[in-house]
Amino acid sequence: MNEKRRPTYPAALNMAKLIYTLAMQGRSLTLEDILRILDISERTARRYLKAMNEFLSNRQGEPLIRVTRTGGVERWRLNETMPLEATPYQLMSLYLGSILMSSLDQTVVRDGLMDMFADLEETIPLAQRALLKNYQKKFYTTGFGSRSYEEVDEHIDVVLRGLLNQFKLELFYRSQKGERQYLIQPYTLVMHRDALYLNAWVENYREIRTFRVDNILTARLTKDYFDYPTDYSPESFYERSFGVFKGDEANQITVTIEFPEILYDYVANRSWIANQEISPVQDGKFLMKVVVSNLFEIFHWVMSIGSEARVIEPGELIEMVKGEAHKILDGYGNYSR
Repeated sequence: MNEKRRPTYPAALNMAKLIYTLAMQGRSLTLEDILRILDISERTARRYLKAMNEFLSNRQGEPLIRVTRTGGVERWRLNETMPLEATPYQLMSLYLGSILMSSLDQTVVRDGLMDMFADLEETIPLAQRALLKNYQKKFYTTGFGSRSYEEVDEHIDVVLRGLLNQFKLELFYRSQKGERQYLIQPYTLVMHRDALYLNAWVENYREIRTFRVDNILTARLTKDYFDYPTDYSPESFYERSFGVFKGDEANQITVTIEFPEILYDYVANRSWIANQEISPVQDGKFLMKVVVSNLFEIFHWVMSIGSEARVIEPGELIEMVKGEAHKILDGYGNYSR
């Protein structure tokens, strides 16, 4: 007589390990991740899934493990009740947000966003689900010049847990000055030009510094709690930064740049820095005035625009641009038009 195959002791340990892993991750795992973590075959994993969902349930009496498919990828997660509902329009807004974060694909950030998308998708009435047809084709980003953060996914996970729980982190970090260890209090995860940075209080130096996330070599979550400072805000921190590089707070360098009218839409209708001032167009030209604490990023921005950006002040920035222009010409040797 064929008896129904029941889980063995090793199988029970593997199932417990799977539930523990899903609970600790706080997000879904791909089927591929599960096979790798448990070192089992797909057939065995599906047998575990069937057994767990047959004998175990959540507080609402629903199967313990939820399986979803997003973008053709099968994902498993603990089945937690989703009290929210969404309209197709709201769901598309969420998906557009995930597309704009495509550089974070295969990381805890985008995985968490897509988990929410999958949960909310199930709340859409059947009569309206036709509106979601081909939604993956209706939004697209080129990803031009974007970074990939898949290799530092574990570091991002540690950073997020530190931010959420206000626990200090130990970082082993690589910079132009070499590799060193830091004990930090994570304050803000910053997205700038498709790249991730972390603002954190560095205890050794008693100041806030900015770390490039993809330069973190190792990250460890400590159990040391810190109080989030009430006098800190990222807006004030970057008040005079033309990007994410912060110079001496005492520096107040006024920069004025002249542009031709053809660039008015590109320059005037975008946000570059909180204190930017744009003059009206006169005689086919207009001015942009900003106050920065360092010239590093605005110098590279001016060079990226080329001859259509003419620095009026300060003299130091003018000399930097002229020097770089000479280097470019020297690189072409005796080339003549």
